[in-house]
Amino acid sequence: MAYTYINKRLHCDGVDLEDVAEKYGTPTYIYSERILRRNAEVLKKIFIDRGFKVSYAMKANSNPMILKLFKSYGFGVDIVSEGEFKLAQHCGFEGLELNFAGVGKTIEELDLALDFDIDHFNVESRFELELLETRAKIAGKKAAVLLRLNPDIDPQTHPHISTGLKQNKFGMSPEKVRHFLTHAESYPHIQFDGIHCHIGSQIVQPQPFYDLIDYLEQFTSSLRASGVEFSHIDLGGGFGVNYEDPFEDILQTTPFLESIADRAMEKLGEYQLHIQPGRVLVANAGVLLARVLGNKENGGHHFVIIDGATTDLVRPAMYDAYHAIYSHLEDRPMHMGDVVGPVCESSDALARNREIPDFDKDDLMIIGSAGAYASSMGSTYNMRPLSPEVMVGLSGETHLLRKRQSFDEMISLYT
Repeated sequence: MAYTYINKRLHCDGVDLEDVAEKYGTPTYIYSERILRRNAEVLKKIFIDRGFKVSYAMKANSNPMILKLFKSYGFGVDIVSEGEFKLAQHCGFEGLELNFAGVGKTIEELDLALDFDIDHFNVESRFELELLETRAKIAGKKAAVLLRLNPDIDPQTHPHISTGLKQNKFGMSPEKVRHFLTHAESYPHIQFDGIHCHIGSQIVQPQPFYDLIDYLEQFTSSLRASGVEFSHIDLGGGFGVNYEDPFEDILQTTPFLESIADRAMEKLGEYQLHIQPGRVLVANAGVLLARVLGNKENGGHHFVIIDGATTDLVRPAMYDAYHAIYSHLEDRPMHMGDVVGPVCESSDALARNREIPDFDKDDLMIIGSAGAYASSMGSTYNMRPLSPEVMVGLSGETHLLRKRQSFDEMISLYT
């Protein structure tokens, strides 16, 4: 286990987190290279070695060093913006290692991706398909497309990260997907390679994936019976993590990954299969270090105020999400209370009405599962600088992956 108490002090791969905080300050994100590699090895063995094309969803954590690490295991990247596209280029990914998702791609984004000859576009609407046809014609190219199907399958997750129900903004109805595939001649500059689905995120049960695979088996059989042929099926991603025990191994949290891969190969193995994991690769590799500023009582309600905030970890405010809270010191007594930050918002709380360890002023707090959707969703609200990111290497050395943003860097954007 990368994160463990040694001599009653929490360490990451043998490094005392107090030493990290002293060196880099707080708040700071810490990542374990050992866990990142463990997670990559598991997904490579289960999916890539079975013939799946695996693309890391970089929106979960877009640190360049993490992207390069996953590239070394044979992962491509799933991008959703011009910035992510350019970052993928910067990290050395080739065109065939990129797929472009998202419901609202601009002309500039389409043109950049066409020029780079990316593997495929995930197309989500008629207007996007028509715009891509126009831009591909101007470029003198044929754009490879997977049509995003909305299968109306309940992912059994939080409503804000459900994407496969008909009331969600993502994808197209089966009827529309069928229409475009059976009228491919109307789009001479589009190469319809297949179907893409993504039903949601933070899915911790296998049944939604089984339902998706069974649905796609029936849908593709129906299309073939109509004379429609294609070669690619994309199952999306969404594999969840254990936020209550962030240090749990990936195969304990998602023991069903192999069964999903086997079921997909059994029912859809004639196609080139794709998946795009994100959170499951990075969440449990990271923690957020914060320093306690003090304690406060309001009418019998206890608050622990820290220097970290929703600007560093917005998920609790956005999704009412649970993130485990640890003291740097082991075996502290527990009490009920809230963990809140200094941001001028009532929603600036990282834990509410929870049993949390006792903290004194200047104690170090560790917030778990901060490897995914923490730094990548960070902001400078209240003119708070973006926090640094640090990697603990395999030999116990620490590497600064992103420095703390300075005021001069923030103010330089203004004219």
